[in-house]
Amino acid sequence: MKNKLTNNKILDRFLRIVLPLVFWIGLWEVLSLLISDRLKLFLPGPIQVFEKWFTVGFTPTYLEMAGITLLRIFIGFLLGIFVGFLLGLFTHGLKIMDYIFAPAMKIIRAVPVVSFIILAFLFVDVNNLPIVISFLMVVPLIWQSVYDGLANTSKELDAVSRLYNVGKMKTLVQVKLPQIIPGLFSSSVSALGYAWKAGVAAEVLCTPAKSLGHIIYSAKAALNFDEVYAATLTVVLLSIILEELLKYICERILKRA
Repeated sequence: MKNKLTNNKILDRFLRIVLPLVFWIGLWEVLSLLISDRLKLFLPGPIQVFEKWFTVGFTPTYLEMAGITLLRIFIGFLLGIFVGFLLGLFTHGLKIMDYIFAPAMKIIRAVPVVSFIILAFLFVDVNNLPIVISFLMVVPLIWQSVYDGLANTSKELDAVSRLYNVGKMKTLVQVKLPQIIPGLFSSSVSALGYAWKAGVAAEVLCTPAKSLGHIIYSAKAALNFDEVYAATLTVVLLSIILEELLKYICERILKRA
């Protein structure tokens, strides 16, 4: 019985990975075959794209640019986690902070990413722009997770704390924060996806010299759309790897806790 459940689990995981890949790559190949020769420039087939990816995707220059992009976005992500967490604590505990920062967080979430990129481009060096944009995408998500998590646990716990004469700081550190950690981890995984997409978009629009965004923009300008797709494939794969890695780390921490 146990072996059967294990086999079903493995089969389900296999189908979840392989089936969508086969379907979408097959559809991509069919579409590329159906379009006219003039349009093949804009929609090269998957074989052509994968050949290009294997040709240029592992060169030292390409790997260096991918590493720099990763570093920039990860710095923005970590800064966003740190600041968003602190703002969540302060806006929950201090009314004046709530009045000042809560509307700002909601506005940041509402403003389109492109608008932030264009505005930040006027004031920030292009090499630091992906860091700033990634940071801005992460902060509101983490703030909301911490703020809502603390608000949802506060009423009952505050009553218990007063009953047993437990200080507010001790209640926060030992009782409230452990309860919001699962939600915070989940928000962090989502925030990483947003940070990655927004950071690469900032690179494409502002083209810092060493970045994946620069590769995508240069290939598009030269009408090398197979390289555009290949670079985009790198972005997608890195995004999936990073999110799965962060999810795995968070799950391990929760299991140990």
